[in-house]
Amino acid sequence: IRAIQKACESNPKSIVDVDAHLSIMDALIQVEGKLSSLAADAVSDVGKLREVAATCIRTIAILTQNKETKLAVVSSEQSFGCLTASACIVSARAKVLSQKSEAIKKEVASVVEQGWSPINETLIDSVEGDASVSTGSGPNPTAENVNKNLQLGDLVIVDSNLPPSSNPPSPLKSGTNIAVEGVVAHLGPVKFARGDDWIGIRLTGSSVGLGRNNGSVKGVHYFDCGDKNGVFTKRNNVKRHEREEVFESEEKKENEVQVVEISTEEHNSMSIVETRQVQLWGRLLSTDNDFALERDSFSLLLSFSSSKPHRDALMNTEAVINGMIDVIQLHSPHLANFQCNALDLLVSFTLHLNKPDVKLTEILCSVVESRTRVLQISRDKRLLHSTKEMLALAVSGMENIFCSFMDADEKLRSIKIASDLFIFLADSLFKGPKSRRLSASKTDGVLFHRLSSFFVLSLGLESLRASILSIKFVSSSIRFIMMAAGLTSFDCHIPITESEGGEYWNSALSHCLFWLSCNMIQLSQDYLGTSYDALVADVESSPRSFLICLEHIADKKFGDTSSIAAKQMLAKLEIFAGT
Repeated sequence: IRAIQKACESNPKSIVDVDAHLSIMDALIQVEGKLSSLAADAVSDVGKLREVAATCIRTIAILTQNKETKLAVVSSEQSFGCLTASACIVSARAKVLSQKSEAIKKEVASVVEQGWSPINETLIDSVEGDASVSTGSGPNPTAENVNKNLQLGDLVIVDSNLPPSSNPPSPLKSGTNIAVEGVVAHLGPVKFARGDDWIGIRLTGSSVGLGRNNGSVKGVHYFDCGDKNGVFTKRNNVKRHEREEVFESEEKKENEVQVVEISTEEHNSMSIVETRQVQLWGRLLSTDNDFALERDSFSLLLSFSSSKPHRDALMNTEAVINGMIDVIQLHSPHLANFQCNALDLLVSFTLHLNKPDVKLTEILCSVVESRTRVLQISRDKRLLHSTKEMLALAVSGMENIFCSFMDADEKLRSIKIASDLFIFLADSLFKGPKSRRLSASKTDGVLFHRLSSFFVLSLGLESLRASILSIKFVSSSIRFIMMAAGLTSFDCHIPITESEGGEYWNSALSHCLFWLSCNMIQLSQDYLGTSYDALVADVESSPRSFLICLEHIADKKFGDTSSIAAKQMLAKLEIFAGT
């Protein structure tokens, strides 16, 4: 098998010419029978079979990705057996991960309910923020004492109705009685008031825009955030978010997984034969978080999915679909590649649907919703990178089914969550430190490209156009255009190079210009309740900076679509200014 693999890497056609590909495929299929005959404690033999399976799958994947050899592989009788083997390996891993995460969820739920953690023997404050209840010996601190352990980056809730020990100023405008959520961005003394128990919070999610400042108070800078996106309050007005508590408890367990809550149904439709196969192939799984075998299996599934008979078989196999959905719901950096592979395969199915698929639509929308939240609260660079990759895939999937297979409510939901994501991404780059713009990557460009392309679809339906048209979204679109225009003299400039996905950034810029130009009409101004001149002036750091960007795009380096849209916007802004 190793000899055939080596020959395949240098000359794939030579393998097919002598029908050696059939020997490799037979060898992979026979692994299942050999597994069934091995004793439970035959660890060494299982390891050898794992190597056999991995080598076979990798070789077959190479052959299916080569134009000269692909047909010979996918048209062979053994192809469906190889498809089944890869699908069982993926399903087995997904099942293991799901069972592990469910066990953690139950344990954490029990911990939160009882108030006592058997994992680390520390107390966890209750969801309501009241005093914790101890079920064993040891101290029983109040929620206030537990909250003293807050750290930068923790997700918290600021509740103006929490009973304070003193009367610190409300973080919100007077007369409001709502709770807001955000991430701890400052801890300790401040210049504008006495005391060392102040907390500065960068608002996230639906609380964005409800703050009082931009992280600076009376000329003193404490942290970075957008306008009206920062608040300060006393420590006893803050409690940890329930989700943050669950995340922290799960992180105490080494090599375990976290769960992002996504609403999907429980699926138990796997037949007895499929269950038996998954159990057998599951014996090959590595126990040290090495997903090499699963990664190769995904590669083979993606290759086979280009063949209609094989793709139909995959799409109609509940065990595979449900396994991928389950694993996509898990949240842990070391699963990133595995999850991206699973989502990539699901998204490839959206190109071949012939009827609406409610389950697939739900998982794509849920990925965007839950992963947007991850972007808002996480500071793990590896997790942020993989999250953006998953978001780009999910938005691509939504775009594929938007026009033909989404009902009105699904379209409205998908446009809304995509616009919320765009606003967060654009504003984070524009209002954040310059280093953030300098480090913008190809992954960011791909995500902006997918989002902006998706928004263009909303132009076809007036109801959807109205749903996306908001002051926040228009302002964020203007900010993105200014960042991506290529004017190096602007502080907001994002340095775009071909190696860092320049074609994606330029495509996103073209989409944003086109969308904004189409909506730059009097009816839109009436709907927004303000003029485009006022919106532009509110975004600009200096007078005419947006007009300079449009003139640069219209005259210099961009293609026809961008230039035409920029010229149209210049003409419309001139008309609006005159009236």
